Amino acid sequence: MSRAKWLLRARAFVPGWLAAHRVLGPFADRAVVIFHGSTMRGVDDAGSDLDFWLLLSPADMRRLHRVSRTTFFDIMIDGKNGHLNAESTEAFAEKARRCDMDTIVQLRYAGIVQDRQGLASRLVRIARKPMRAAVRNAFFFHHYVEMRGEYRACPNPMRRGHSVAVLLSLTKVLGHALRAACVLDGRPYHYDKWVFHDALGCPTGRRVARHVDRVLGTLARDGLRPAVMRGANPVNRELRRIRFDLIAMAERKGIGARWLREWWYFMDAARAAPLTVRW
Repeated sequence: MSRAKWLLRARAFVPGWLAAHRVLGPFADRAVVIFHGSTMRGVDDAGSDLDFWLLLSPADMRRLHRVSRTTFFDIMIDGKNGHLNAESTEAFAEKARRCDMDTIVQLRYAGIVQDRQGLASRLVRIARKPMRAAVRNAFFFHHYVEMRGEYRACPNPMRRGHSVAVLLSLTKVLGHALRAACVLDGRPYHYDKWVFHDALGCPTGRRVARHVDRVLGTLARDGLRPAVMRGANPVNRELRRIRFDLIAMAERKGIGARWLREWWYFMDAARAAPLTVRW
């Protein structure tokens, strides 16, 4: 079923289901329901489910906690499993204001199921605003410096042939690199499952993704075996190329800061940077 059809089906089904629910029924009229997740991305397959945010006022959340041990509620629509996660309207809005990137990007393509007070509409409009330069710079600073810090843990284990240590650091390096690429191009990113796909949607992300793809190819050819890492080491070569590309693209966008090269002086500031900006 298409994204649009699922949204229409949810709008027809969920309000009545909420009203009849033993626990959620008393909150049904006041609840905000937002349809998000992979189905709203247009991915409808055997592995996808139906994800809903169920937003309640702080007072209603306190009432819910008194009558329920969980804020996670199962639902099924037309044979497809899903769930509603209940959350305070204030806490959810604060996540968006504080640049929780996964919340921002999911709001951008979310579908509104029920929104009598207009909160969901306001949040979607806010999320769809272009990323401000201050947000871009803070998050790029954070992910770039974190990437460099994680990469620091790679060369010695590579020389020693410590494959598991390299693998554990490598996933962190690539994750930060992909996120840095996304925000450099003004694109918010999802959590781990979708961040590679997010990167493919922007110019810097595609450059980094090519190197990530080559790393995956090397790993598929036993690239983490000690003999390979102690030799030409194609994994390390691609990691260096990622670094060079991010520096070049950042400088092209006017970011010529000292931390691009002397990153170790700025680790504490980089970790704090995302906390200093609002969407």
